[in-house]
Order: sequence, then C-alpha cells, then structure tokens
Amino acid sequence: MTIVTYPIILHPETIGGYSVEVPDIAGGSWTQGETVGEAIAMAQDLIGTVLQNEEEFPEPTPITNLELREDDFSAFANVDLGEFRKTHATTDQPET
Repeated sequence: MTIVTYPIILHPETIGGYSVEVPDIAGGSWTQGETVGEAIAMAQDLIGTVLQNEEEFPEPTPITNLELREDDFSAFANVDLGEFRKTHATTDQPET
C-alpha cells in the first residue's frame, strides 16, 4: 500500500465553486470542483492519475510554505495509489 499526501490550495471562485491548485504535481497542476468535498476529490483524482505509473514521487511542500491569497485556504489530499491503480487500470502499471 502506497499512500501519498500532498497539500492543495482551494481558491473560491466568485461565480461559485473552487479552483484547486496542486503545486507539487507536474510542476503545478489545477483542477476544480463545485463544493469543497468535490474539489478535494478532484485533486485526489488528479494526483492519482499523474502518479499511478510512477515509482518515485515528488516531495510534498510543507503546508506552511504555501502562498495563500486572502480568501484561499489549504488542505491535504491523500491518495492510496494501490487502490487507485486497481480502479483506474492502465496497461503499463509497475508491480505493487
């Protein structure tokens, strides 16, 4: 079982919902969700998708080092890559 945890930044949007920044994945990646729960789930999916075939993972930035704007807030996104690989199978997975 390989569980990875990365900090994320949720940016509330004026029209509703949240843009989600995942600074440590692929040089900084973005997703979105209508609710906080959906936004975190989308970040988890993004992290799993990018890392599912990797054997080495980026070092997470300490959450205290994130730069937040006035309305932003941070959270953690945890992904069990073993489970993610089972439910999001690809043909070139490393053995677990």
